[in-house]
Amino acid sequence: MYYLSVFIHLLSAFFWIGGMLFTAGVLVPATRDKLLRNKKGAFFALVGEKFSRISWVLFIVLIITGVTNLITRGYAADQLLRGSFWTEVFGGNLFIKLHLFALVLIVSGVHDFYAGPKAVTLLDTEPDSPRTDKMRKMSSWLGRLNLLLGLGILYYAMRLLRG
Repeated sequence: MYYLSVFIHLLSAFFWIGGMLFTAGVLVPATRDKLLRNKKGAFFALVGEKFSRISWVLFIVLIITGVTNLITRGYAADQLLRGSFWTEVFGGNLFIKLHLFALVLIVSGVHDFYAGPKAVTLLDTEPDSPRTDKMRKMSSWLGRLNLLLGLGILYYAMRLLRG
């Protein structure tokens, strides 16, 4: 059970982080092509909506498999409730990883349910407006922040296993 749970956890994390890397490295640069000049909003709406849905499912899977990983690794709830657990190396790394994940959920919520949809609507309705530029930049920076937080989570996940 432990290995299956870890496998699903890693696969979900790789899919989510890989999707963000693909977006930053391929999709965003592709929108600068003249083919998508007047369709950037529609393109980002389509891609963003699909990736957002997948991301939120992955977040649920990551939570379930993360808890399963702890339980099948032998950590009981009473251990996790002791302050001393969180001061040990494993507990300290888990503490940071969980807080980074909480930030990801907050940033994703703002990006996926406010900034992103607002930016794509404005891109098509008011492409040259300062408001559009502001929302586009906000959405872009939230996406970058999420990628950095995701890489931080990956780093602390490695630290959980390697100390």
